[in-house]
Amino acid sequence: MLSINKFSETNKNFEELARIDNLVYHDHIADPDDDRRQWKIRDKNLVKDRLLLFNQKILIGVLYYSQGRNENNKTTFFTLHIDPKYNLKETRKLLYKRMLKEIKCYESNKIFTSIYQHPNYNLVENFLIEKKFKLVQTNREYSCNITNINYEKYKSLIKKLKFAGIEFFDSKNEMLDWPNHYEKLEELEWNYCQDYPTPKGIYNTRPPFEHWYRLCQDFYNNNYGTQIIAVRNNQYIGSTDIEINPKTEPTKAWTGGLGVIKQFRRKGIATALKIKAFENLINKKIIEVRTDNEENNPMYKINIKLGFKPVPFSLEYIKEI
Repeated sequence: MLSINKFSETNKNFEELARIDNLVYHDHIADPDDDRRQWKIRDKNLVKDRLLLFNQKILIGVLYYSQGRNENNKTTFFTLHIDPKYNLKETRKLLYKRMLKEIKCYESNKIFTSIYQHPNYNLVENFLIEKKFKLVQTNREYSCNITNINYEKYKSLIKKLKFAGIEFFDSKNEMLDWPNHYEKLEELEWNYCQDYPTPKGIYNTRPPFEHWYRLCQDFYNNNYGTQIIAVRNNQYIGSTDIEINPKTEPTKAWTGGLGVIKQFRRKGIATALKIKAFENLINKKIIEVRTDNEENNPMYKINIKLGFKPVPFSLEYIKEI
C-alpha cells in the first residue's frame, strides 16, 4: 500500500531521507546532520517542503520542492529521489501529481529540476521527457586531484598580481575583523553572480542580507574548506568558496562559487583564486575538488588547464504548467 506523507522534523526522517538520497547519488554522500541544519536555517518566507512516499511503513522515495525567490516566485524547484527497487512509473507519478497539487498555494506556473547524465537518473530523465519537460541547460561537471597540480608554475602569476596591488586572503581566518567584512563580501558575491548563466525564464536572485548571513555562518562553522577573497585597495574584487564535509567525505571538496567583478576579469585572478584555495585545502588533506560550469562558460578552459577531468554532466529541465 503506497501513501504520501508530509515531512516532519524528526531524527528518523532526516536519517531516512539521507538513506534514500544515497541510493541515488553517484558521487556524493548525504549527511543527515547537514540536512537538519540547512532545514533549520531555511528562509521561512518561501514555501519549502518534502513529500515522503511510503510502502507500508518503509520510506521508498522523496520529492523535495521549494518556491523560488523574487522574480522566480512562481517557479518551483524540485528534486525526485526514489529507491531504485521502487522507481516505477506509478511511484514517480504519485509524487509528481501530489507536488502539482501542493504548489497551487503560490500559483506556480513553472517547474524546474536538475539531474545527471548517469544511469542512476535514467528513469527520472525518461519521466521528464514523457511529461514534456524541455532540456534548457547543460553544465560541465569536473573533478581534479589537486595534489597533482604544479603550484610552482603559478607563483609568477601570484607575484604579478601582487605587483598590481591585488592580494589574496582567507575570509574566515584572516578577514573577520576587517571593517564591514560581511557587507562587502555579500555585495561582491551578488555583483558577480548576476552574470552566472541561467536558462531563459530563470533568474539569479539576491536573498535578504539576514538570510545570506545565516548561510555564511553555517558555512564558516560546519563545512568550511576555504574561502579566498581577492582585494585591491580595500575593495573586494573576486572570491571563491569551497565546502568540505569531514565526516562523510574527508578528502573531497565542492566548489560553491567563484567570480570576479567585470572590470578585473581576464587578468588571471580566477586562476589565482583557485590556486590559493587549493593550497589551503591541501593543508587540510583534501585530495579531490569538484566544480561545474555552464557548458559554454569560458571558466571551463581554466579548469582544464588546471587538470580537471570531466565527470557526468548535469542537465536542467523546465516545464511550464
